[in-house]
Amino acid sequence: MQNIPEFSVSEITNLTKSILEENFGLIRVRGEISKVKDFKGHYYFSLKDENFVLNAVCWARNVELLNIKPEEGMEVFAQGKITTYAKGSISNYQLQVDQIDIHGEGALLKIFEKRKKKLKEEGLFDEKHKQPLPFLPDKIGIVTSPTGSVIMDIIDRVKKRFPTNLEIFPITVQGTRSAQEIISGIEFFNLKSKVDLIIIARGGGGAEDFLPFNDEEVVRTVFRSKVPIISAIGHETDFTLLDFVADVRAATPTAAAEIAVPEIKNLNRQIIELFKNLKFTIELVFNKANEELNNISKYLNTNSLKNFIKQNNSNLISLSKSLNYFVKSSLKEKHTKVENYFMRIDNLSIQKVLKRGFAIIKDTKEKKLMKLKNLNKDHLIDIEFYDGVMLAKTIKKQ
Repeated sequence: MQNIPEFSVSEITNLTKSILEENFGLIRVRGEISKVKDFKGHYYFSLKDENFVLNAVCWARNVELLNIKPEEGMEVFAQGKITTYAKGSISNYQLQVDQIDIHGEGALLKIFEKRKKKLKEEGLFDEKHKQPLPFLPDKIGIVTSPTGSVIMDIIDRVKKRFPTNLEIFPITVQGTRSAQEIISGIEFFNLKSKVDLIIIARGGGGAEDFLPFNDEEVVRTVFRSKVPIISAIGHETDFTLLDFVADVRAATPTAAAEIAVPEIKNLNRQIIELFKNLKFTIELVFNKANEELNNISKYLNTNSLKNFIKQNNSNLISLSKSLNYFVKSSLKEKHTKVENYFMRIDNLSIQKVLKRGFAIIKDTKEKKLMKLKNLNKDHLIDIEFYDGVMLAKTIKKQ
């Protein structure tokens, strides 16, 4: 056993650390990013393949130097050094990353399509959410790099077409800081510097250069904007997720300026054409109204009197019929009442009373005797019945 080296745990741990860190200089590790965690500006994540997982870290001082921000599912080449660290009393090793590159454009396209599908299903790209652009914006906010040909092209084209107020929010158009700067620019023009329109622009580049414009939080911020947004990213064949969520997509930054403001010459021509159309319409309406007035005048002269007579004659006939019916109804009612009166009077006649079994008693002097006290013994009286008169003599009173 004398030939077998002996080490304490600390000694073997330090030796392993020395071997790893001294024998592995700057290396590139290919793998898929997973379990991304942002802690106080430091990025902790894992690199994995089909067999193993390697821990990785990118310290905050290096994050701003990265070409791309580590995101879940990215297939990348991570550049850095192998280092060891103690977690509790256990020794571990990790890749300390100082640069990240996408592993081919196929990996970027995979991430792009996955994110596009997700955001589309949420409705962020629906046409119903698109805001109309102002016809003549009083002030335009531009989110782009303050240097380079892009901003100069936009300023030059706006001045030539229809000079208006421009305000620039400067950003870096690539790198890990770019996405947050784009978000800040959109929020600035929505909340602090009120503008009528926002243009987000950058020139051409590779797939990795457009990563900030495919950032999910950038897309959601554009969707939430109350100010209409024109996207102008790269060249005509370049598409980003920002293009799908923007209210209008311009093929180039120059095209964005042309969409944003009308050309004065064309505007003047449109005004002249509108004036001509307005004049023609007024004349047409006037002539039509004049024609209608003439037709009405002719109609009144030839037909109104006849129609008045005819209409009133008809009314008179109708009124006459109504009056005739009323008179007949009234006469019939009165006639019925008169007949009833005559019947009642006839029923009260002496003959009708006698016919019902009554009799009239008179004295010989034709004086009607209405009361018994007017009769005396041996009083001669005439009793008149319905069918004749009988002479009688009273005998006594009861």
